Amino acid sequence: MIPAYNCDATICGTLDALLGQSRAADEIVIVDDHSENPVSSLIGDNYPDVKIIRHDRNMGVQNARNTGFAKVTGDYVLFLDADDILCPEFLEISASLLEKNGDCGGCFGGFYKCFDGNFRALIERHQPQEPEVKEFSQGEGLTFYLNHTGEFIPSFALLRKSVLDKLCHSGYLFHPELDNNQDFHLFARVLARNDALHVKNPLGVYYLQPDSISRDQEKAWSARAVAVESLIELAEELSLSDFHIAFLKKMRATAVRRVARLLSNQGQRKEAVKGLAKELMRAPSLKTFVLLLLIALGLQRKKMNYAGQKY
Repeated sequence: MIPAYNCDATICGTLDALLGQSRAADEIVIVDDHSENPVSSLIGDNYPDVKIIRHDRNMGVQNARNTGFAKVTGDYVLFLDADDILCPEFLEISASLLEKNGDCGGCFGGFYKCFDGNFRALIERHQPQEPEVKEFSQGEGLTFYLNHTGEFIPSFALLRKSVLDKLCHSGYLFHPELDNNQDFHLFARVLARNDALHVKNPLGVYYLQPDSISRDQEKAWSARAVAVESLIELAEELSLSDFHIAFLKKMRATAVRRVARLLSNQGQRKEAVKGLAKELMRAPSLKTFVLLLLIALGLQRKKMNYAGQKY
């Protein structure tokens, strides 16, 4: 399924690549999250087999995905962004691997990164190769992902629907309160409870539009802290090991400290100190304490360089 919002320039290219797969998709569902130009008017009658559902108001990508997931009926689900491109062999390779490995909850593919919009050049140069596959046992994949969160993204992750059904809460797969880091939250839950496959070969093109690289780093890292805390709260349900719980607590602390630095740089020292104090109460840490002290005394350096991420 494809969540779509103001995707005028990219949706047709995404659909063309999806329809050009060597193994056809069983169904294609687009959830138009109340785009200014309705998706139905953008694609016209050119894609008669595509089902379009339009929200009557903009609800965010997590709710668009929930709407689409409630409608899909196949054995496997792909949450394809409306600006990413699949290589022709993506579905054939991913689905065949999942069919051969019934205990695996998902197949995560590699991808090219496109920064200038010229994805066609990448696809034209692409040469299909024998898949280089790594199999992760339950929990092992979570360890890999927590160390390499940028390696797995929705557009190139084919997930087993029966696995996703078991992860739903109150009818929702993606937690509605998470308006950012939804992918991270879902993938962590899948990998905590299931074996998984990783195809290292590029199976698509990840298009990083200029406005998709988060300019609001505070929002992005605040959302990461919330998502990580949610996973910690689900530790028993997800059968998380002590190692993974400790790892997640470190991730949360890192996110909180980054938010505090950003707030401090914006002159919001009281809010920064408040957030650090809360984290210090949850998990005593020398790094957190030192940063709290520096910000409280007005000694925090302002120069910060973080790599942008598509959220």
